[in-house]
Amino acid sequence: MRRPSAASGLALSLHLAVAAPPAIDAHRIDAAFASYDEPGSPGCAVGVLSAGTILYARGHGLASLEHAVPITPETVFDLGSTSKQITAAAIGLLALDGKLSLDDDVRKSVPEIPDYGTVITLRHLLTHTSGLRDYTDLLSLAGKREEDVTTNADALAILARQRALNFKPGAEYRYSNTGFFLASVVVERVSGRTLREFARERLFRPLGMAHTEFLDDHTQVVPGRATGYAPLEGGGFMVAMSNWEQAGDGSAQSSVSDLFHWAGNFESGTVGGRRLIDMLEGQGRLLDGTPLDYGLGLVLEEHRGQRLVSHGGAWAGYRAMLMRFPALRLSVVTLCNVDTADTTALSLAAADAALDALGVAGGPAASMAQGGASGEAGAVERSARLAGVYVNEHLGEVARLAPLSPGLRLSGIGSPKDLLPEPGGAPAPGTGPRFATADGHIRVAFEPDGSKMQLASRSLGPRPEPFVRAGGQGATAPPAVSRDAAGGYGSPELGATLTVAVKDGALVLRLPTGDEGGLVALAPDLYESDFGLVRLVRDRRDRVASLALTNRGLAGFTLPRLATHSPGGASR
Repeated sequence: MRRPSAASGLALSLHLAVAAPPAIDAHRIDAAFASYDEPGSPGCAVGVLSAGTILYARGHGLASLEHAVPITPETVFDLGSTSKQITAAAIGLLALDGKLSLDDDVRKSVPEIPDYGTVITLRHLLTHTSGLRDYTDLLSLAGKREEDVTTNADALAILARQRALNFKPGAEYRYSNTGFFLASVVVERVSGRTLREFARERLFRPLGMAHTEFLDDHTQVVPGRATGYAPLEGGGFMVAMSNWEQAGDGSAQSSVSDLFHWAGNFESGTVGGRRLIDMLEGQGRLLDGTPLDYGLGLVLEEHRGQRLVSHGGAWAGYRAMLMRFPALRLSVVTLCNVDTADTTALSLAAADAALDALGVAGGPAASMAQGGASGEAGAVERSARLAGVYVNEHLGEVARLAPLSPGLRLSGIGSPKDLLPEPGGAPAPGTGPRFATADGHIRVAFEPDGSKMQLASRSLGPRPEPFVRAGGQGATAPPAVSRDAAGGYGSPELGATLTVAVKDGALVLRLPTGDEGGLVALAPDLYESDFGLVRLVRDRRDRVASLALTNRGLAGFTLPRLATHSPGGASR
């Protein structure tokens, strides 16, 4: 059957179609993606599905810059972490089959994982509450680039060498690709088929997703796939593809057209029925009962007062987002082949056009924007006083705040966001200023003196997290560079050596590949790097004995200093 062209807009019709779909402003969505329509640009495919009828399905930009092939709704992209919901569905089907339980110990199927003295369940894996270190961070630190070939055996080997967890299973939420990679191993060992084979037979074929598949072999040809790209500093683009062969946490290849069928299953229950849907969309909880904004491979939140279920993806030069508004039977898919694409913002632009067509009210976002725009006396001065760098060392996060009349510009926690003063005028006595994004998804509450703040964001977990101003309130001079940190650092857990060197008067951290990143001093012996926060740990004689690296996937990962280091050695 001939597939419809990208330009047709209302091109496809699924079996759930209704008689009178709402009229959507296609020009409004086109405008949001207009930058990708420039000649010689990679871009995105985007689609909007309402009650089984496609309201919008178009491609913007090129799938291949080399061959000038345009993107269409049938173009295949790497989904990155948007794949996680598919992996969770595979585990869910095996649970419904009676082949496993979500409360099974992962070591029942994957005994390579060390015994940490506490049970790590499959549910922990699928809710980012396992405490297991992220294998992608570990392999990257060990010198594996995205373009290198890495296998399941490589990932399992480095996980088997780990001697500690990031936290007790169930105690915290910390996004980790390890859980979903291990879930793919569980699927294979329980079912006797690889995740690629299992998903094809039990999920993709029954749903009519003929062009969707997990890629677990870097030599495999993927028909119709867009090439991934990254922009070059001087203009133009470079190819950004990955040869990592792990599946589960990512690696599903799909198109907008196929993902419409996936989204439709959450309405029809063709595969798994209501039991599978409820399992995936059920809200996770921590040990203390704190609810998570996460189900099994799905983010659970609200937009404009409507329940929103979604998951994004980012890997190599690909970016993805699939979001659904279940009560409205509305879905938006955005798939891009350039690593600068903000698929969350792009998808919300398309979603808002659809919500307006459906007559959905603006919700709390509008009132927040109006409240913040009033601007009380002293707001601009207060914004300037609060601007600076704030650090959460436990999470490895750095938040930068710049003055923005009358609010603040937040960068470092996801894409840059504008924070507006919360409605209500000046802070009450004994409390500090409060700010929030217009949609209310990020909220910041300062101590009265501005030395600390509590930052609430779904990406950081279910609770507000404390951030401390780097260098203290009013600090102007940067901390001195710890030149005595120069030397080699490594451990059997990593199986590789990292090097700290002095270069042009500053410290750099060098990987085994020779790739390096600068260490920016935030406080004495605390540095920010491309690899996360680096804390220099000193012994009783004040000598640097180890470094502790913390990022989203690793908490205080300690690398002892090697005995063969050269104190104070400089390097070019």
